[in-house]
Formats: sequence, structure tokens, C-alpha cells
Amino acid sequence: MMKQVYGLWSVVCGLVLVTATATSASYISLNTSLSSKVEGNNLKVMVSSVNKGDESAYNVQAEFRAGGRTVLAEKRAGLPVDAAYQAQATIPVPLNRPGTYPLVLVMHYTDANQYPFSALTAQTFIYRQEAVSPIFGQVRSTSFAKEGKLNFKLKNLGDREIRAATRLIAPRELTVEEEKLELSVGAKSEQSAGFTVRNFSALSGSTYQVFAVSEFDDGGLHYANIAPGTIKIVEERGFLGLSQTVIIVILAALVLVFIGAQFIKK
Repeated sequence: MMKQVYGLWSVVCGLVLVTATATSASYISLNTSLSSKVEGNNLKVMVSSVNKGDESAYNVQAEFRAGGRTVLAEKRAGLPVDAAYQAQATIPVPLNRPGTYPLVLVMHYTDANQYPFSALTAQTFIYRQEAVSPIFGQVRSTSFAKEGKLNFKLKNLGDREIRAATRLIAPRELTVEEEKLELSVGAKSEQSAGFTVRNFSALSGSTYQVFAVSEFDDGGLHYANIAPGTIKIVEERGFLGLSQTVIIVILAALVLVFIGAQFIKK
């Protein structure tokens, strides 16, 4: 009988320990700055990223995306707390039209358990001639456990209709169902749409930066607008709308009550 009681107590302690560990987990936070400069048909990019978390990051590597090209920078095996990762790269951008284009930076890294993460930064660069976009986007941030809808709105401040294509740039932990959405926005009006986003490998409690990038051509120029938003991954709700952690705690308490009742009977 005592062996059975000890076994049950071990399970309860294990459940409580898991719960306590989950609430006091350490974290990695990369504070990133990105700069760029066009030289001829090349885009020179530079990144500096400082680890402001409370644990080291590993396998840190910058990925640059611009003009339909992707370039990977050098990988750093470890990035301690308050240490900086710095890299630069040259991206060929023989673009067809002058104008304003998007530049996306993805910072890849892992934690001590080799669990992969990614963080996004997005901005625009000018190729030969600046094109100030008459449209601008607004993203409505959202939260979900497994799947959700991220809604965005395009507003046209111009005097004529514009047809723009919008992509949602998301970290690799999330999957976006639609490759792009095309909207026709009338003069002095707005249009709304939404992307279906699924949780691929994101951990509950994490918050991710995403960007809705809208582009179009007009009058021989290329235009781009970037609208930021956030997606928070929440804990999946279980029985009666309670989280899995709460259910585990309740079950652990019931086990303790049961064990106590057995001793009282004896």
C-alpha cells in the first residue's frame, strides 16, 4: 500500500513541478536594428542584434529578403546575454522599375534545447527613385491557440482606384494559408480582408511580429507599404473552457484529496 501511495505522490509532485517550471521559464529577446543602401543594382544591408533576454541564443543567423532574392548571412554558434550579432550582405536587385520596395529580415535562432525560433523586421528601400504610396495598411492584431484570422485594412488617399497585392510576412513558426490577397481600393476609400494563420510550431505565451506588405505599380513606378501587427499564441482551452495547466492542477489536487482520504480511513 505504501508503494502505491509513494507512486501517486511522485506523479503529483511531477505535475506541480511542470506547472511551476512553465510559469518561470527564461526567455530570449533580440533587439535588432537594420540599415540598407542601394549601390547600382546591389542592395547593401547591415544588421545588429543584441540579446536582451536572460538566456543565451544559439545558431543565430540573419536572412535577408529583397527583390525576389534571399541571402543568408554568417551563422554564430552562441549569443550570450547582452552580446551582439552583427552581419552584412550584398543582395543583387536588378529591378524592372524604380520606386520603393520592401526589405525583410528574418533572425533565426534556437534555445539551449535546439528549439527553433525566428523574429522579423521589415522596412522599405528606395531603388533609383522614391515612390510615396497613396495607400497605407492597418493590421488588427489577434490571438489564438491553433488557428486564427488576421484582419487588415487598406486605405487609399489618392484620387483614383488602385489595385494592390498584399502578402503577410510571418515567422516560420506560423503558416499563412493565402500566398497573397489582391484588393481594388477606390479613390478616398478603404477595403478590408483577412489572412488565415495556423500555429505550426509556436509555443503558447509567445508573441510574434508580422507584417502586411502591399505593393503595386503605377505610372512607371513601384510602390510598397508595410503595416505591422502582432499575433499572440495563447494556451489551448480544454474541458469547460479551462486551460490544460488549470486542469492538471485540479487533477493533482483531487489526487491529493484521494490519498488523504485513504489515510483517514485507516
